[in-house]
Amino acid sequence: RSVLSLVHLITSAIDHPKPARHIQSNVVWLKRGAKHWIVGSKLELDASPQGAMMRSQQRLLGYGQRAYASSQIAKPPTAPRFDGSMPPAAPRVVILGTGWACFRVLSDIDSKKNAVTVVSPRNHLLFTPMLASSAVGTVNQRSICQPVRPVVAEKNAKYYESSVTAIDKEAKMVHCKTQEGDEYKIPYDKLVVGVGFQPNDFNIPGVKEHALFMKETADAGVFKDHVLERLEEADSYYFFHGMGDNLDKLSESQRAKIQETLTFIVVGGGPTGVELAGELTDFIHNEGAKQYGHLLQFIQVHMFTYDLLNTFDRTLQDYAIRHLQRKQGVQIHLGAFVQKVEQNLVHVKTGDSSMSIAYGTLVWCAGIKPHAFVQALGLPMNQKGAQILTDAHLKVKGESDIYAIGDCATIEDYTLPQTAQVANQQGMYVAKVLSLDENQELAPFKFHSKGSMAYLGGWNAVMAQLPGLRQMTGFVAFLGWRFTYWFLQLSMRNRFMLSTDWLRTLVFGRDLTRFGPRSKPI
Repeated sequence: RSVLSLVHLITSAIDHPKPARHIQSNVVWLKRGAKHWIVGSKLELDASPQGAMMRSQQRLLGYGQRAYASSQIAKPPTAPRFDGSMPPAAPRVVILGTGWACFRVLSDIDSKKNAVTVVSPRNHLLFTPMLASSAVGTVNQRSICQPVRPVVAEKNAKYYESSVTAIDKEAKMVHCKTQEGDEYKIPYDKLVVGVGFQPNDFNIPGVKEHALFMKETADAGVFKDHVLERLEEADSYYFFHGMGDNLDKLSESQRAKIQETLTFIVVGGGPTGVELAGELTDFIHNEGAKQYGHLLQFIQVHMFTYDLLNTFDRTLQDYAIRHLQRKQGVQIHLGAFVQKVEQNLVHVKTGDSSMSIAYGTLVWCAGIKPHAFVQALGLPMNQKGAQILTDAHLKVKGESDIYAIGDCATIEDYTLPQTAQVANQQGMYVAKVLSLDENQELAPFKFHSKGSMAYLGGWNAVMAQLPGLRQMTGFVAFLGWRFTYWFLQLSMRNRFMLSTDWLRTLVFGRDLTRFGPRSKPI
């Protein structure tokens, strides 16, 4: 009936010329039984004394059938698709990872010259230098995470939340696997590998089973919940056995039980371990003292490490040790090696002596190692077999179209620290290389240090090797530490969220919310 009406309008307009008119019909839905057909039509009619001109468009969708009513046809408008489609000549650049190095490549690459695809099981960049701050609620975890999707959309790229299982260099294909277990392949012309590292347990018995870690976004939430759980557990035990505030009713074994529950052990004296100890003791001295004041006498914080902040000079190392011990109350055990970890008991060797300490929480910040699949990718590795070996232009040795950057790679005869600063600069370099015109070439990569820094707790920090300044300590260094990390955020969104988090903590204290289990009918 609708089609007949449309034909009648066309016939009438041609048979009875009138001043120019434009008729446009809407989409008509036709339903026949279980079949749904969509008829989209657009009619523009010019009926004038000089003659009649007709332009129409009609599209019929139904089980793949199409019908056309005129010689000039235009596709109906569709929703925009950010599918990474590029001109045929644009090289296909596949980026593996969303860490510091790869996120910088994605952010800086010229997407008009490259068809970009990102593959990573993590859909955001984690600002790892502030992971310890989020572990005790000083800042929110989301404030130090930069989602990858907005940048992907801006770059007209593709993103797949998947893991990489293999690289076929001959066919130039990347083998991927989704979280649901589906496998697929992605072709590439240029490949950027920046998959990072994982915590290193050094094959010490019991570490995997009993330790917490501080490497990924979720680790901060797990640590925070664990600390609050231990405090609540000790609080309940204290009042149940102590009959309120009467400590005289607690036996020695009961006191030892509470102290064990509230003993926190940090293994590793690098920036992550030091900052975690500083943030943890800040929490204990502030929110802990106000809300768990009756438990302060039982709380102990230990740090087991061979050395402390070994990338800093000796003066700053000594300063950090003094501050952590005297101001923060951390018991530092230098030259210590963990031999074995049991549930609630750690065995440590220091020189010729050995000791065992009962604990309630043990967090492992003692090094990193490559992912197992990196060693199985078939790419050249360094002598230790731990990192992908590259040339001075960050290309994998012996490969012309594969780059390796970040913690998972090392430059031949040019060893660099595995830090976010190095990875960020490498990402900037590779983005420039991939955005160059033909016959252009960059000089070999060279790292320019912007300095090192670490927070010690108590509004105190250390900064070293700064441009134009050898070192800085104390409150001024703390302000510099905060400003630097605020400035290094990759978006104004994160800078705003970080600022409000610091203000909230200053005015109201840290957030002690511990989310319980999910709802489940019984």
